[in-house]
Amino acid sequence: MSLITVESLLKERHLRPEEAPRVEELWAEIRRLKKERNAFVPAHNYQVPEVQAVADYLGDSFELAVKSRGIDSAFVVFCGVRFMAEGCYTLAPERPVYVPSLDALCSLAEVDEDDVLERQEFLRALGRDFATLTYVNTYAAVKALSDSCCTSSNAATIAERLGKPDILFVPDQNLAYQVAIKTKRMYLPPPDPHAFHPKEYREMVEPLIREGERQGLVGNVFAWEGACHVHHQMTEADIESIRRQDPEAAIVVHGEVKPSLQRLADAVLSTAQMIKYVAAHPERKKFAILTECGLIVRMELEHPEKQFYKSCRLCQYMKANTLENLLETLRDRPPERLVTVPEEVRVGAQQAMQRMIDLAS
Repeated sequence: MSLITVESLLKERHLRPEEAPRVEELWAEIRRLKKERNAFVPAHNYQVPEVQAVADYLGDSFELAVKSRGIDSAFVVFCGVRFMAEGCYTLAPERPVYVPSLDALCSLAEVDEDDVLERQEFLRALGRDFATLTYVNTYAAVKALSDSCCTSSNAATIAERLGKPDILFVPDQNLAYQVAIKTKRMYLPPPDPHAFHPKEYREMVEPLIREGERQGLVGNVFAWEGACHVHHQMTEADIESIRRQDPEAAIVVHGEVKPSLQRLADAVLSTAQMIKYVAAHPERKKFAILTECGLIVRMELEHPEKQFYKSCRLCQYMKANTLENLLETLRDRPPERLVTVPEEVRVGAQQAMQRMIDLAS
């Protein structure tokens, strides 16, 4: 049973009173259609609370990936962004997967597979013994080129278990930093976006590689030049302002924020870990959670006794899913919203995703 009700949304001012009847009407029709058509609706933590309220399962990208393997339903309407729906189809292609909105994309996932192949060839030419670790925030064609996928909650664990000294981490440069710190590897910063030049890049990273060897580090993390537009825009000033305003507030950031913010925070966690962190610290009453605002809305509803500073940012892609287009998709199953992956790509992506699940166990 969802903790999100019209009353809780009104109390926390996430819903205007005049909108309440329409929301209740949409909820009732969505629940009826789910049951009538044997549909499963998973939703990411960043979805709007009205959508979270009618989800069959709510979680982060790793939880949703694992859950998607064993769903017993006629079809899925995935309330997240497209790469998540691709992941659901990749692991269970016998079941149709739809997205409520074609605008539910992800700027971080826009990585060209040819660029990944070029970087892999570059590292082989350098004689590096490496594994390609791909964040789940990528499309299937890039996943298929990797040794394993990972999420923000398990990236360091999987990097340690891949058995290679060097890691090519695609595509989030900030999460790559977190992996390097946690696994005692040298963080090698990325080239500028769309500006990879082998000679210049080699000249930049080789002194850092030698320094890592001097320090006795395990290996290196070669960071890609991607970043989440939501988390990357957060600044040190966000944290410094909260510290001045309320020194007692616990400051928790996502692994996708810049390294300078990670160093200032009390904890660096995934969305699922953030939820557990708040629940595991009943003695703390004030929190600043630096991530997408959808998670903070959920926390406010689940912990009305706690105070959450609004230092979050909105993702327009996650907010593209609404009750209206969810209802339309359940009712009409528009063919343009069906998500598929070419079989030759799907097989490779499935292997990488399954290895993630196995290594994270």
